[in-house]
Amino acid sequence: MYASTAVDITGTNGRYIDLNRTEMLLYGDVMAMVNKTWNDWSLNAALGASINSTKVDELRLDSKTASLYYPNVFTVANINMSTSAACDEIINQRRTLQSVFATAQLGWKESLYLDVTARNDWSSTLAFTEHKNSDFFYPSVGLSWIMNNTLDMPSWINFGKLRGSWSKVGNDIPLYVSNPVDMIGAGGKIIVNDAAAFDNLKPELSTSWEVGTEWKFFDYRLDFDFTFYKTNTKNQLLRMPSFAGAPYKCYYVNAGNIENKGVEISMGITPMMTNDFRWKTGFNFSANKNKVLELHPDLKSFAYGDEGFSMMYMMRIKKGGSLGDLYGNSFKRENGKILFDDNNLPVINDGNNDKVGNTNPKAMLGWSNTFTYKDFSLYFLVDCRFGGDVLSITQADLDLKGVTQATADARNAGFVDLEGTHVNDVEGFYNRVGGRNGCSEYYIYDGANVCLRELSLGYTLPKKLLEKSKVLQDAQLSLVARNLFFFYKDAPFDPDASLSSGNSCQGVDVFGIPTTRSIGFNLKVSF
Repeated sequence: MYASTAVDITGTNGRYIDLNRTEMLLYGDVMAMVNKTWNDWSLNAALGASINSTKVDELRLDSKTASLYYPNVFTVANINMSTSAACDEIINQRRTLQSVFATAQLGWKESLYLDVTARNDWSSTLAFTEHKNSDFFYPSVGLSWIMNNTLDMPSWINFGKLRGSWSKVGNDIPLYVSNPVDMIGAGGKIIVNDAAAFDNLKPELSTSWEVGTEWKFFDYRLDFDFTFYKTNTKNQLLRMPSFAGAPYKCYYVNAGNIENKGVEISMGITPMMTNDFRWKTGFNFSANKNKVLELHPDLKSFAYGDEGFSMMYMMRIKKGGSLGDLYGNSFKRENGKILFDDNNLPVINDGNNDKVGNTNPKAMLGWSNTFTYKDFSLYFLVDCRFGGDVLSITQADLDLKGVTQATADARNAGFVDLEGTHVNDVEGFYNRVGGRNGCSEYYIYDGANVCLRELSLGYTLPKKLLEKSKVLQDAQLSLVARNLFFFYKDAPFDPDASLSSGNSCQGVDVFGIPTTRSIGFNLKVSF
């Protein structure tokens, strides 16, 4: 980064980052497999063991705001390696996972199938913990019944299946949690470990079950799939602050029981099909409900994510709440009504202690269509999001500066209408609620939206033309466009305008919806 770059990310003479990373992965497994049929029965089974070992070496030098000795000379020797710079080195960092596993499927008359799996893992990240917690075991079992292979069904039913399953999945932890060490930083500064060793760790476990059904009708021109699921995740790794006088700033605990349950429904229809033309359409609906059933007895709430860029919100989970809960500054109320001070301005509760919304949508719906005519095909996908709250910090910042349409309308009207109360001091109102120290509740919007997620037009080269090449078997050329149009139910301003004015971040607009628009060609060939 050259000299004169913004001073909050570079030094006066520029910034130089040199990063070298080598990662080696060693993986191996051995399996014994059985595939046998007799009478009305079939068996497919496997027994095996595996090892997964990763070795990492890395050296990262970053001048950061410590700057360079000479402007725009980008060499390691020119880095002013003071404590404001960064020098991070990883030498022979190893992580190993060893496993034994077994799986089997027992079938009867190609209609009833029982699936069973079992796996036990030993992870190196669980070293230095109690012996009983050094490994974790997780099994699964599933039963499915293909009904049309057993029962006599009408000719218009081509396929019918009922299924159910129960499973458990284990997970280890990041490196060095059970045995943290001090580090040496830039300039020889000792970075003292601030976390207590986690020697009584329990691996994280997720237990889930689901039931579902699949059907195909009318010569496979109509298909339907339904799933209901429930998942509970326990023993999450949480970082907690220590009590006063403790030798470490924080410590880790296993805590929590987070439940997810919901439905997934998909349907595919082929309304029209001739020799030259085919139209296939499909719908996909999903809805999930999340709830925090338990936390740690010493933990009333837990903040997660990165809120460092804003004082206006905090992602926090509490017992009885949900992942995605937004906590921020709210209006102070009495019997549901906003309280005002002597200047007729609303009173604000600060500290990000009040729940102001939840970012998760209540449901998602996708609608896809494929039209095929001879060698041409047209495809489009529409996504719909129902519910889910979003916080527009952009609107809050612009309101504070008085440059939005909302502030202009309020100035022209001579007041701000706040839940039926007229606030005549327009500038004072936006000074109170706007900006990153303002009222988060005032800038919560409904995130419901409809998006044309993908549109493509393709052409498949005729077989006769490909036969002449004697090399190509198949070739298709497509024009693909993604994220073309959006419609928001409750946007504070035009999201397209916000993108052009620089209010997007890494392809995500002010409402948190991916909006990286792209148009390009895609060529797919088979030899």
